[in-house]
Amino acid sequence: MTLKNYTLKVKSPEYWDEIHNTLCGISSCEHIPNREIVCVDDKNHSPTRGTFSLHKYEADSISKHPYIDWIELSPTDHRDAYPDPQPATPRFKKDTKIYRDLTTGGVGSGQTELNRTNWAIKRIGLNENIEFWTSDDITAKYGDVNYSLTGKNVDIIIHDSGVLQYHPEFLDSNGKSRVRDVVLDGPYYIDPDYFITNNLTYIKSDGRTGITTASALSWWSTSGNRSPQFSSLGTFSISASYTENSSMGTGLNGSNNLISGHGTACAALSAGKNFGLAFEANIWNMPAISDNVGMGIEQSYDLMKIFHTYKPINQTTGIKNPTVINGSWGYQAAFSSSTSVTYKFRNTTGIFTGNSATTNQVTAMKNGLNNQVSGAFKSWSSSSRSNSTDEAGNELMQSGVVYVAAAGNNNQRLGIGSDDPDRLNYMRDSWFGTTDPRAEFASNTVPCNHRDWMNPQGIGFNSTNDYHPVICVGAMDDTIVSGIELKASYSNNGPGIDVWSPADETLTAGTNGISGYTNYTRVDDNRFFDTNFNGTSAAAPVISGLVALYLQTKPSASSIEVKNWLKKYGSKVITAYRDDYSDDTTTEYWTGSFNMRGAEKRISYNPYDNNTSPSISGVFISGVVFTQS
Repeated sequence: MTLKNYTLKVKSPEYWDEIHNTLCGISSCEHIPNREIVCVDDKNHSPTRGTFSLHKYEADSISKHPYIDWIELSPTDHRDAYPDPQPATPRFKKDTKIYRDLTTGGVGSGQTELNRTNWAIKRIGLNENIEFWTSDDITAKYGDVNYSLTGKNVDIIIHDSGVLQYHPEFLDSNGKSRVRDVVLDGPYYIDPDYFITNNLTYIKSDGRTGITTASALSWWSTSGNRSPQFSSLGTFSISASYTENSSMGTGLNGSNNLISGHGTACAALSAGKNFGLAFEANIWNMPAISDNVGMGIEQSYDLMKIFHTYKPINQTTGIKNPTVINGSWGYQAAFSSSTSVTYKFRNTTGIFTGNSATTNQVTAMKNGLNNQVSGAFKSWSSSSRSNSTDEAGNELMQSGVVYVAAAGNNNQRLGIGSDDPDRLNYMRDSWFGTTDPRAEFASNTVPCNHRDWMNPQGIGFNSTNDYHPVICVGAMDDTIVSGIELKASYSNNGPGIDVWSPADETLTAGTNGISGYTNYTRVDDNRFFDTNFNGTSAAAPVISGLVALYLQTKPSASSIEVKNWLKKYGSKVITAYRDDYSDDTTTEYWTGSFNMRGAEKRISYNPYDNNTSPSISGVFISGVVFTQS
């Protein structure tokens, strides 16, 4: 019988010498061969592993020894016994036009545009920007991107304004849309037998099976209109204005009753076939920042919690699909130029006028803000002002979803941690006339500089261990200055930013009939459009797609595991990233547009877009099939 090299591991380092010496000598131990074994590699760098020349029956016997953790054929010496690592597959059929600057020159319309994509797809697969874009060049370039994962068997919820379901970005190879709606399709996903038994299904325009709107709303509102096992999940009164046409459109030609293209753009940046990383993920629509469907944030949190909790086991993977939620929205507070604003800033209280000049740190902080509220003078990202909404968000996070949130577009410092000097900062919200209900804030004021109080960036906050499970994403600008990349001038910043992602001037899916979202006609179907999309709204879905790739490899990963993976493997800290003023005692620190204000220069990175597969310990891939398209 042929000798082969076997590598073994003892259960603890203190067992190594005994096992090594016994194997290399004459043994009377029941499980150790009674001959001198040759140690071909004692792996001095490892406290528990070594490689020995053995017969298979000897290896089988050694495996039964109580000190042995495992023994196997040496993968170094017997590579043919193991699969080779596979390089990532080119994403497109041929070189694709990759757009970084959409303002100068715009997007073309020739046949070469059939495969076009945004700079985010390429940038986050690079170790350094100069690997593709040299010097300060941001012109469109031909290239390709690699992939080894696609987001398959992951559910991405676009918690936004609605998604145009029949946009070409969301159609699979059979012409069927990957977009479904939490309210209108979720009940059939959770409880199909009820709808089939009661003949409440119909065939959608693209051939998929759907359920009638009336039966979907009734399933949510009436416990008796479900299968018995779902009778106790609670009831939800959903507005009659929540229709398929208003939430995601009904026409194969793009006809719809949406009032914003924001959600469609986000969906494509997460999971579009040209524009997203997770281009085989399931896209779920949850409109809640759009008043044409009558859905509020509190109720949408509860509905997504039910959706995640009661979704079925995926028969392919043997477990439930993981849920990633993208939230590219937030609550604002504001004041006018002539308003007297009560404030608290780093333990000092006082009053300033809205348009007062910069004379100290607090007026510098105020004047550095970028206004996001139409008609106001200055605005900032803040809290929901609702205990109910916050608690619904907390319960959603406790259910096990992964939530990715846009940091906000106010050029605002976001602190994190109980010892952050800006944790209790507040200002008077004279524009909306609201008050945060928590005791930390004075009447008519709301928080202005810390994630603990924000929604959705702060939902699920655990005060016991001072931990935020939500992934908060800042926006990178498309511009390069003297070889240095920079944050978008408007992007919120500070240590509350978990990761930065390409955002400014990203090419993504548009929405028919919506002003500002019909910039470029599609070549594959000229009834539809692509659009120029900006903001932290664009940064967040890029990360949602990246997270979906990781969850494809580890569907059971918790929010903590996802954030740990993102920090260790899904991002890189770079030096070539602009930070003009880092001294927080200066007014320039607060007024500047390109200040990190304590944020790490941590740029998103896609480890699955590489010719060398990453080694990630502790990850078991189950039920994943890699295919080349």
